[in-house]
Amino acid sequence: MEVEVVRELEMDKLKVKLAGGDITKYPAEAIVNAANKYLEHGGGVAYAIAKACAGDASEYTRISKEAMREQIGRDHIEHGEVVVTPAMRLEERGIKYVIHTVGPICKGEWNENLKEKLYKAFKAPLEKAEEMKLKSIAFPAVSAGIYGCPLKEVVKTFLDAVRDFSKEAKSVEEVTLVIYGKEDLKVALEVFK
Repeated sequence: MEVEVVRELEMDKLKVKLAGGDITKYPAEAIVNAANKYLEHGGGVAYAIAKACAGDASEYTRISKEAMREQIGRDHIEHGEVVVTPAMRLEERGIKYVIHTVGPICKGEWNENLKEKLYKAFKAPLEKAEEMKLKSIAFPAVSAGIYGCPLKEVVKTFLDAVRDFSKEAKSVEEVTLVIYGKEDLKVALEVFK
C-alpha cells in the first residue's frame, strides 16, 4: 500500500499534510511510533513499524527498551516523553529515525484529561524533531487504534499540537499525519482543515 497525500495546509512556515497509506513507506526523516509505555511492539502500527525496521518485531522491541534505559533511565515512558531509535531497514526509504511516543487509552471515551495526554504525545515528538534539526516528521493516528480514542478528536488534537508547535519551529518544515485505511481517511479529511 503506497502513501498518497490528500490534503495540505500551511501553518506559519510549516507544511502540514494528511496522507493515506502505510507510514513505513512515507519518506519523512522521522516517523512516529504509537507505542505502549514499555515499548513492547506487539500489535497495530507499533508491530508494523518494528517489523519493517528490524525484520523482527521482538528484536526491535529489545533495541527500543535498551534505548529507553539509556535516554530515559527507566523501563517505561510517560505521556510527553519520547525515545528515539534508528530506522534500520527503513533508511533505504529515507527514514532515519523512529520516535516512540505513548498516547492515552480512551476505550471510546473522550475528555479534557485524555486530550491533554494525547496533545503531549503529539507535541513531544515535534519538539524532539526540532531538537534533532530534522526537516520532516510523520505521525500515525496515535491512540486511535486499539487504544480506542475517537479518530476525529485525535485528528483535531494533532492539528492543535502542530499549530502551537508551528510558532516555534525552525528546522522542521513538514509534518504529516498518515492514516491507514480508506474509511478512516474519509473521517480524518472531514476535520483536517
